[in-house]
Amino acid sequence: ERMPSVPDPVLQLACLDASLAIRPVFEKFQSVIITSGTLSPLDLYPKLLNVNPVVVQSFQMTLTRECICPLVATRGMDHSAMSTKFDMRDDPGVIRNYGK
Repeated sequence: ERMPSVPDPVLQLACLDASLAIRPVFEKFQSVIITSGTLSPLDLYPKLLNVNPVVVQSFQMTLTRECICPLVATRGMDHSAMSTKFDMRDDPGVIRNYGK
């Protein structure tokens, strides 16, 4: 039975290029980590995003393993900037904040 007061739903599909959206991220940052629970198959995404990954890693989904908790530290305990640059490895502030 038709209901003239209820409009017909419209479903619009669009094929979007994810490489256009992520390109500014790759241009701005030297290293990018992409994580997702649904990036599969792994070899497809570098092709779609037009990138050459250095490391590609897949983990089996399980509730019994210990979780990985990444941490991005940009400042040390004394609030000085931290860096992993090779030419900064002898800087006393970097040594103090990372430890020997």
